Amino acid sequence: MEIRNAEVHLTNPGRNYVIVRLETADGLVGWGDATLNGRERAVEAALAEHVLPEVEGRDAHRVEDVWQSLYRGTYWRGGPVLQSALSGVDMALWDLKGKAAGRPVYDLLGGRTREYAAVYDHCGDDSVDAIVANAEAARERGIDHVRVNVGDPAGDYLDLDGVVDGVLAVRDRLGPDPELIVDVHSRASPREARRIARGLEPADLFFLEDPLAPEHASAFEDLRQATTTPLAYGELASDPFQIQPIVEDGLIDFLRVDLAHVGGITAARKLATVGEGNGVETAFHGPPDLSPIGQAATVHLDLALPNFGIQELTDYEDRYGDAVGEVFEGGAAFDSDVGGLGVPEAPGLGIDVDLDAAAEYEYERSHLPKRRAADGSVADW
Repeated sequence: MEIRNAEVHLTNPGRNYVIVRLETADGLVGWGDATLNGRERAVEAALAEHVLPEVEGRDAHRVEDVWQSLYRGTYWRGGPVLQSALSGVDMALWDLKGKAAGRPVYDLLGGRTREYAAVYDHCGDDSVDAIVANAEAARERGIDHVRVNVGDPAGDYLDLDGVVDGVLAVRDRLGPDPELIVDVHSRASPREARRIARGLEPADLFFLEDPLAPEHASAFEDLRQATTTPLAYGELASDPFQIQPIVEDGLIDFLRVDLAHVGGITAARKLATVGEGNGVETAFHGPPDLSPIGQAATVHLDLALPNFGIQELTDYEDRYGDAVGEVFEGGAAFDSDVGGLGVPEAPGLGIDVDLDAAAEYEYERSHLPKRRAADGSVADW
């Protein structure tokens, strides 16, 4: 199954996405997601100039060999740009492999271990009243895991007293039933993370999301000892082998890597297997800047993993309207009867891309907002 054509495409049906397209000599097409929010052109250049020329002529069946070649064989391994490029290629290879076999990708990963991937929804808002209303609306859709950050995500929702007091008030209003999640977005120092985690213990969280930045990974042991609050980590981790020791040591409860940044299905599956033997479940990153291709790939892996925990939900058409549906056909779909995501039983990832429609939505340069502390110094986004 020789790869004859390898291409990268940018589109913006609501936001920018980087799409990998691999075509084999016998006409099969595989799709991958290589989106890196705010750095899309950097990934495009890495793919077009360096990665994809090495992929053409390769055997698409040899997914692991291609992964190893693109990760280890470059010498300059890792980093979010190269890992996002590798992620897109890896997803497309799995898509091709499934299409060649006539089976969904989850079958190639060992088959289903569950019928759907339970999800959590984003219910954070500026006030407790608004969060409670959002959470109740989510429960009406069958979702009983909700993220309840208090404040503006683009502003200062890490006000230490505000986040703790606000979430405790949300718990009091909602009662004991829904599972609550709070996202620190890697903004806290080790001292602040300990304070937040201990302060939120009465809220009985499902997990505290990304309390520490990658440069503070060594502080997870102290954080683990300081609190009973379950911990989730991995959104900013682009190198699977750098996060591996945290998983091996059981310093987190949930693995939150992003399949479009960590090295695709292959890398995330390796980490999840390490987690299985160390009591760590998955809660893969599923933000709006992951394209519907990335979401489909993630849910295929969710369905196959024995240590699946929860999946972050993005409802693309609700967020961006009909444009997303014009570009992406198929993929993961939310079922309110079960409160979870499923994928088609079609071969491969079960998603297709209309490149003519994609071309109508041209790339628009954008950057993540820049935050500053009260004294004017640069703060973490």
